[in-house]
Amino acid sequence: MIVKPHPAPLAAALSDCSAAPAKARSLSAQLRLALLCAGLAVLLMPMRGHAQAAPGAAQALAQATEAQAPQPPSRDFAAERKAIVDSRAWTDYRYGKAEHDCYNSFFVTHCIDKAKDVRRGELQVLRKRELEVGEAERAFKAVERDQAQAIKRAEYEAGQPAREANERASRESFERKQQEQQLRDAQHQADAPQRAANAEAYNKKQADFDARVKAAQEQGAQQARQRQENVKAFEAKQREAEQRQKDVDERRAKAKEQQGQATTPRPFGF
Repeated sequence: MIVKPHPAPLAAALSDCSAAPAKARSLSAQLRLALLCAGLAVLLMPMRGHAQAAPGAAQALAQATEAQAPQPPSRDFAAERKAIVDSRAWTDYRYGKAEHDCYNSFFVTHCIDKAKDVRRGELQVLRKRELEVGEAERAFKAVERDQAQAIKRAEYEAGQPAREANERASRESFERKQQEQQLRDAQHQADAPQRAANAEAYNKKQADFDARVKAAQEQGAQQARQRQENVKAFEAKQREAEQRQKDVDERRAKAKEQQGQATTPRPFGF
């Protein structure tokens, strides 16, 4: 049995999400509050809709991300390195000038050694300054990298409830489709006898129709043969009638001929 959370307490908790990260003192606390608000938004999505539940969590996460966003460096490391290079060049220049001037002095070696000491001290100061600038820049980049990783991790963790909800919805949709398919299969199997009966009735009706068509064809062929026989019989009768009429005509003509010969006078009396 699935117990659904009541929307009222969750909605009340979600309403404070927009102000909660700003009230947190530390960045980690802001991230935790943002993740909590994102989780509450995911829980309220099915009940209130994505358009109503998401803004508070999105605003909370945006505030926490903005708090964790890398800040521009308070020092211009490139300008400081350039100043160190310029100072080193200026030190070398002054040492060269001092060494040149020492050749006009009575104690040349002592003067040059003194100039070297001054140059060495200045270079040591510049070297320490260079190391400090490099260390500060590396520390800033490390903090910047850690903040970027923390933001990515926070975004991933904030999206985890939504991903789990999507996976759960996809899994439930798949299971629902499987159940619907099983119901369709069961209904199909249950309708199999009726479909078989319908097919049998259709086949019987088709067979009866084919039998009637065949009978009609045979009857038509029989009638055609009968008509041909009737035509032949009629033609035979016609020929017989014509032959009889011809015989009658011939007998009449012959009788007339014989009668004409009997009435004609004979010269000798016989």
